[in-house]
Amino acid sequence: MKNYNSIIIGSGLGGLIAGATLALWGKKVIVLEQHYIAGGCATAFKRKDYLMEVGLHEIDGLHETDPKRPILELLGVFEEVEFLKVPEFYHLKKQNFQCTLHHGAEAKEKLIADFPDSKAEIERFFKLINRLYAEMRRLPRSKWLNILLYPLMPFLIPTIIKTSTMNVGKWLDANIKNEALKNVLTANLGYYTDDPYNLSLMYFLMAQGSYLNGGGNFVKGGSQSLSNYLVRFIEKRGGQVLTGKFVEEILVENNQAVGVSYRDTFNSSAAKQSLYADTVVANAAQPIVAQMLPEPYRSKLVQKVAPLELASSLLTIYLGFNTDLKKLGVNHYSTIIQGQNDYKLKDVKADSQGDWAQKSFTFVNYGMVDAQLAPEGKTVGVICAIDYLKEWEGLSEAEYQQKKEKVAQLFLARLEAEFPTILEYLEYYEVATAKTIKRYTLNPQGTPYGYVQSVKQTYPKRDMLTTSPLKNLYFASAWAPSGGGYSGAIYSGFMTANKMKTQVKWRNYAPSTLTDERCVKLLAKDLIADNTILLTFEKPKGLEYKAGQYAVLHLDNPRYTALDMPLRPLSMVSHPKDDTLQFAMRLSDSSFKKSVVAMAIGDTATIFAPMGNFTLKGKNKRIVFLASGIGITPVLPMLKTLVQQQFAGEVVVFYSNKTEASAAFHSDLQHSTLANYTYLPVFTATQKRLNTDFLKEHLHTLTDCEYYIVGTHSFTKAMQELLLNEKVPAAFIFKDDFGSAS
Repeated sequence: MKNYNSIIIGSGLGGLIAGATLALWGKKVIVLEQHYIAGGCATAFKRKDYLMEVGLHEIDGLHETDPKRPILELLGVFEEVEFLKVPEFYHLKKQNFQCTLHHGAEAKEKLIADFPDSKAEIERFFKLINRLYAEMRRLPRSKWLNILLYPLMPFLIPTIIKTSTMNVGKWLDANIKNEALKNVLTANLGYYTDDPYNLSLMYFLMAQGSYLNGGGNFVKGGSQSLSNYLVRFIEKRGGQVLTGKFVEEILVENNQAVGVSYRDTFNSSAAKQSLYADTVVANAAQPIVAQMLPEPYRSKLVQKVAPLELASSLLTIYLGFNTDLKKLGVNHYSTIIQGQNDYKLKDVKADSQGDWAQKSFTFVNYGMVDAQLAPEGKTVGVICAIDYLKEWEGLSEAEYQQKKEKVAQLFLARLEAEFPTILEYLEYYEVATAKTIKRYTLNPQGTPYGYVQSVKQTYPKRDMLTTSPLKNLYFASAWAPSGGGYSGAIYSGFMTANKMKTQVKWRNYAPSTLTDERCVKLLAKDLIADNTILLTFEKPKGLEYKAGQYAVLHLDNPRYTALDMPLRPLSMVSHPKDDTLQFAMRLSDSSFKKSVVAMAIGDTATIFAPMGNFTLKGKNKRIVFLASGIGITPVLPMLKTLVQQQFAGEVVVFYSNKTEASAAFHSDLQHSTLANYTYLPVFTATQKRLNTDFLKEHLHTLTDCEYYIVGTHSFTKAMQELLLNEKVPAAFIFKDDFGSAS
């Protein structure tokens, strides 16, 4: 039985804009998102004091004539979401050459001042942008009017026709002689593609023109603020957004999409469910959507999109600095650093695919605006470069992590060459690759951009190339006609909803809300050690997990939100057979931790679980736990499992804390009933830290044990290196690194 006007698969910006627009028009909408956070690439994550922006450097335009503006105004976005104008488009550095590309009228004036011999060429470039925009505004909105006027199009829109059949590289080579000027005009090409000779001139001029005419903008508080607003917008109008729900099938009856079947993304023991609706909107990559369809629709979509070329991906290094970077001379929002001395336009593709030590990259200093991503006196930055999934395929987990670290060090060294001493202030860094993007978005080849905007794959051809094979199935994403990027997703979501408004025979449905059984009440809150709290929740119905696994705890109504996310990955302290679910954490002044302290009994949180592979392996008779601080939490249920298994082998727990008073579960660990058990607490305020000699003193030989390491990143890394140096086989070392990017 149908209960919805539209089911939206995915909560990227395209899906949220489509859902919000339909909800505004009175349609009953439900959004199903496979990740535990809504927003797709418009999200954030918390590390130490820093709120890391996942994907947004700057969103173009938002000026009065920007086509996005009326869409965002319609949805009331500007009333609650603040957009910050960045100081300039970008600054290009290339060894002995540098140049700043500005916004607005200043852009052309400054370029002419920097390249006086190229004045006519610069004016030609800007005139072409302005003519293209003028013709875009004249395009008829009616499909039938388009058909009637089709024979006259070469006369009505000659610039659109011309630029849609030419690539960027070809036009620039024919119209601009100065290679340095070409570099300046295309330095941010990675926003769109990896090759100017495979990028539609029309697409490039529209996107670049929006930046040049309207400027770049950052969402205050990060792009997650925009996604959160759209979620609230949908929910306030009777819709629902469920995260952690993975759609497996699109249901078809009488050659029409009528619903979906989905499961819990994390809890494999949860039952599969089905929902029915007038329409289904796929905010997902079309190759992924094809796998959700039954035959013959699957084959139709596969055959349609298989020849289409995918865009490149990105490597991002997220950086947290404990200073204001302006003090170190980082005076631009976006600094693009090109590596090769004789870099020319024809070298862009080779540069994108080349050596990491020479590859061009962008460094964004979010501290140039009031981004609200870090406390006062600290700064979030990112290094970003073109990447490809093939760079990371075929590697073991250890090889993958080693390569990420090697690449990070190459880029960090190059950053410090440009800004001396900057690494002295680097407090945190984390690398995300094409593989990371694929993990979180499921996008083929880990591309955030969908299909490349080549001449063959851009408007008007793209509309036909990406049409749905099925009635009442629609696409709203970077893989749809308008393409990738935040603007492309916004256009796609709105245009899809607008098309549906007239095409669909809508029905009226009674208001209703699906019960989310992962939403549970807080039962108890106890201090169990210095600055350490134990939370006891109802156990979600049907939750099954293994000792050592973790969950994401999402506070449903956090009291504090500044510089934080309302969620944390936390090991489950309770045993899988317990009737309740428990988490322990150290307290801090973060908004999340303050919200936890402020929770009242009966307040709710949503549990996404189970996750992680930090579980008992049973490979050896001697089991050793190496834990520090609150990292002890997964060890408790693992010890209980060994007791229940009547494990007779030797079990040794090394537990490092600063003091006895700060050692959570110290008493529980002292009184385990395991037959062959040794508990060795280490209090570093009065004792030496865990080291090789201490381990050898109590274990005698190190190579015949199975090790489980859990604690801070530095503790885990140090213990792993210690064991490997002592010739312990890597196959016998297990780390809990939950919550880290792949």
